Amino acid sequence: MNLNQLREQFPNEATCRKFFENIRWPSGRICPHCGHDKSWVIQAAANRQKRYECSHCTRQFTVTTKTALHATKLPLSTWLLAMYLITSSSKGLASTVLARLIGTTQPTAWKVGHTVRKMMDSSHSDAPLLKGVVELDETYVGGKPPIVPGIQHKRGKGTSKQ
Repeated sequence: MNLNQLREQFPNEATCRKFFENIRWPSGRICPHCGHDKSWVIQAAANRQKRYECSHCTRQFTVTTKTALHATKLPLSTWLLAMYLITSSSKGLASTVLARLIGTTQPTAWKVGHTVRKMMDSSHSDAPLLKGVVELDETYVGGKPPIVPGIQHKRGKGTSKQ
């Protein structure tokens, strides 16, 4: 997917919110506070995000409640764009560049970048290790061989490095 396709697929905040709701609740809305599966929509001002109220514990929640995006003031479309840019960048993305691309200040972009990277961290999840065929670029590990007068060392694939 390229940036134009991302903009076409998520043209406004409502489609972004629906996308996050489908990811978080694929089989129906569940209260993040008590785990109950019955809730209703709370009518609010048009500029506020969609809120729900649990029928069991009567606490209010949104799609971002108890997630890394909890209490964010940024639109979900900005978060989605940042996620796309960070994950599609092969060498990382500086916070100054990210700020320019998503239209925020550098400190905000720094926080967004760290939050997205934290969400991608699999050390706290039960994610499986790599399986099957795994392809990597070729590299040689280790330092230069010792310099011995009169001995010409092989280069590249001719070495005994792993």
